[in-house]
Amino acid sequence: MKKILLLLVLIPILTYLILSNIRPRPSALSDYLVAPIQQPTINDLTVQFLGNTNIVLSDGHTSIITDGFFSRPSPFQVLFTDIKPDVFEVKRCLAKAGISKLDAVIPVHSHFDHAMDAPMVAHITGAQLIGSSSTINIGKGYPLSENQMTIPPLNEVVKIGKFKITFIASRHWQYPDAKQRALLLDQDIEAPLTPPASIYDYKEGISYTLFIEHDSTKIAIQGSAGFKQHSIKNLDADILFLAISGIEIMDETYNQNYQDFLIDPLQAEVLVPIHWDDFTVPLAEELKTTNVLFNKIYGSNLGKAFEQIEKRNLHKNRKIKVLPVWKKIKIVELLE
Repeated sequence: MKKILLLLVLIPILTYLILSNIRPRPSALSDYLVAPIQQPTINDLTVQFLGNTNIVLSDGHTSIITDGFFSRPSPFQVLFTDIKPDVFEVKRCLAKAGISKLDAVIPVHSHFDHAMDAPMVAHITGAQLIGSSSTINIGKGYPLSENQMTIPPLNEVVKIGKFKITFIASRHWQYPDAKQRALLLDQDIEAPLTPPASIYDYKEGISYTLFIEHDSTKIAIQGSAGFKQHSIKNLDADILFLAISGIEIMDETYNQNYQDFLIDPLQAEVLVPIHWDDFTVPLAEELKTTNVLFNKIYGSNLGKAFEQIEKRNLHKNRKIKVLPVWKKIKIVELLE
């Protein structure tokens, strides 16, 4: 009887351990992977991908990062505990990326996996925290000083060094679960948020499409796979950093609207998928995809997400390029 009881306990545990460590990796991640050719010099415009939606743009004089989310709490922490920035992980990742100074930290919206670490990153690197009032309330709860935080005007150019950034109000990917939509979307953080806090305390605020100009180069960043009809007007990007997480479980109408109201109006010749890795595991030498257990529960399938982008864009002569983690890559190499 004891052996039977022991088996009843061990079998689910072993099953969980096995399934949580099987991570399907679609061929697209290697087929489109960029292999840097030249070592950037100090004056080159470069991009560095640091997982999830962390994108570092630098011209050697001015450096900006979207989100700056490095703590990556585990699934257990996300589901069952309050969470807070992990100062060790934040400093480890900044050091590994070779980042000591930044000019701006820009969360694309205010959910925990985008904005939770942003005030800490701004504090460590001396950067300005730029975001919606919800992001600023995360900054106030850290706390950052008022003069280190900025709410940008919508649809106007914000200049940071030679970077000219336009903040365009967009929409977040629409959770299929109505309860999650009600808890997390279309709401603001209305008071200073001091961690540890529930993931549900990190309300969306404003989800931005970022349009960034640097000399003649034009870059767009969409940090969540959502869209706002007719929000993109008279913009022509060279490169679009495009969130793809979740599009595989949306219907054809949603995906066609994502194409019609976001991807096509931006006219980018290069699409760089972001927000595709498992942000509940620490950043390592290679980004990990979500495991089969997560995929089974939520219907996720990264290969199908790539297929949605491929079938709507490759015939239009757009190129898909996957960035390696950590490495600085010259923007001109992405455009060649």
